[in-house]
Amino acid sequence: MDITEHAEQRLKERCGFVKKSRDRMAEKAFNEGITHSQTKGRLNKWITSLYFKNCAANNIRIYGDNAYIFCGETLVTIIPVPVSLKKDMNKMIKVKG
Repeated sequence: MDITEHAEQRLKERCGFVKKSRDRMAEKAFNEGITHSQTKGRLNKWITSLYFKNCAANNIRIYGDNAYIFCGETLVTIIPVPVSLKKDMNKMIKVKG
């Protein structure tokens, strides 16, 4: 798993992760995160809009309170999930788990 410089910067800035935990969290998000196909409703629409803004990003995962945007297996960036969608996201996590 690769992490771009931009993604490393965002993980440090938005989540406060140090290098060792950045690698671990990126891997957990990729393996355990909620995929686009597992979402519904407003959360699905939001992820679809992320895809159209970043067409190279072919793999978007929701993990924790963030959306991890991957291109293949390379983490490109991380975006916080809007507060208005967190309730929908928590429902998706309960259904998945």
